[in-house]
Amino acid sequence: MRRKGTDVWERISLRSKLTTLSVALIGLLLIVSSAGTMALLRTYLHQNQDAVLISTVEVMRQQSPLTVEQDLATRQLRLPNLPSGYYIAFLDTSGSLQLAFSSSTTANGQLPNISNFDLQAVLSTQGLPFEVDTRGRFIQENEGAGWRLIAAPSQAFPGSVVVALPTDANNGLMNQYRNVGLVFGGFLLILSGMAIWFTITRALRPLKEVERTAAAVAAGDTSQRLLRLEGQTEMSRVNRSLNTMLDSIDDALDARGKTLEQMRRFVADASHELRTPLVSVRGYAELYRMGALSDKAKLDDAMSRIESEAVRMTSLVESLLSLARLDEDKALEIKEIDILALCRDAAKDLSVAEYRREIIVTDLNEVKLEDKSTLLANVDQNVIKQVLINLLANASRFSPEDKPVFVAAGISEQTLVIEVRDSGEGIPKSLRDKVFERFYRADNSRNRETGGSGLGLAIVKGLVEKHGGTIKASETKGGGATLTVKLPQA
Repeated sequence: MRRKGTDVWERISLRSKLTTLSVALIGLLLIVSSAGTMALLRTYLHQNQDAVLISTVEVMRQQSPLTVEQDLATRQLRLPNLPSGYYIAFLDTSGSLQLAFSSSTTANGQLPNISNFDLQAVLSTQGLPFEVDTRGRFIQENEGAGWRLIAAPSQAFPGSVVVALPTDANNGLMNQYRNVGLVFGGFLLILSGMAIWFTITRALRPLKEVERTAAAVAAGDTSQRLLRLEGQTEMSRVNRSLNTMLDSIDDALDARGKTLEQMRRFVADASHELRTPLVSVRGYAELYRMGALSDKAKLDDAMSRIESEAVRMTSLVESLLSLARLDEDKALEIKEIDILALCRDAAKDLSVAEYRREIIVTDLNEVKLEDKSTLLANVDQNVIKQVLINLLANASRFSPEDKPVFVAAGISEQTLVIEVRDSGEGIPKSLRDKVFERFYRADNSRNRETGGSGLGLAIVKGLVEKHGGTIKASETKGGGATLTVKLPQA
């Protein structure tokens, strides 16, 4: 049963829970405050009535029953400040009634039965007010209509004086206060419930927006955003945090989509690049199997072509491995090295393959440097050497054989600048950013003829960015392309 009640409560909406708890709390506070107020009011009324009883009994203690009876007979009772609705009785020492009289507003049928008093019980009150019913039985203050009495020994005759006042007026006032409290409290609870319901509904309205947006995002619409809320409330902070999270998710999904697209394109391009030499090798193998290469000259030419394609595939695979290593989180080995010496070493490595190519090392102002010139910079030697080799190979590939390739280096504003200039046709402005993409070729046929795979500049860009630098392509004065690498030295 308890579990069932818990399940029912959990199925109730947050708005209903908050409203119910708030109204219940207000109702509890009203009950407590009303009970406390009624207790204070009852005490106040009793204190006032007790003060009247005490003052009256003090007056009556000075009167003898005989004198009072004579005054009543002649209607000349001279007792000032008697309260309305009073009942006064004189009792002898044995508790027998000697005289009793009341005001004209007191109904005889509702008078307390003094004859039923227990003398010892009355004396035990020690002169303090107490309550009895109409039959003279002691009652509690909250048991209904009755009389509030006080008994005191008389100073005018041997006996006691009893003064009584009805409690029905006090009880009526208490009942009236209780009824007004019930009506007012009920009205206040209804009004409070409506106000709380409206306030909570308005406060939780952004949650409906969150629910709607979350459902839309879950359905695949990551462009949905929450309406911006101003201020520093809890909901406004949640609103901004969720929008920031959705922006991050959207950016991550876009980046993931671009990465997947680049990966698909990369795999397709790599497959295409490998397919071409493989088809060529397979073709020569089939010619040999069919006996079409029986002539030694043809066989030598076929072997030469197979070797050329094998070298090309080896170069492509090595380039792919270089790209894969770029994704490894391998720390750079930064140390101070001579950049000009590194440029000269890269030029010598290229001269082994292209002995006719002249490679000139200059400063940034295009002044040719001597072999003993030095330029110290903090870089990773292996990374920068690979960058230089790829850039020089690319420049040589697109320059005529009788034209030199220039490599310049220098420090400018705490930045190492390396420039490689060719003497070719240059790169159109619209393609200068694309040349660093993987497998991109400005001229596919010419690039294949010169052995390019379209990965050299992509590798260079990855190495430079791993080094915290940048690379860009621009036009060389007099024709050709200039590739500029900038590496921070601060």
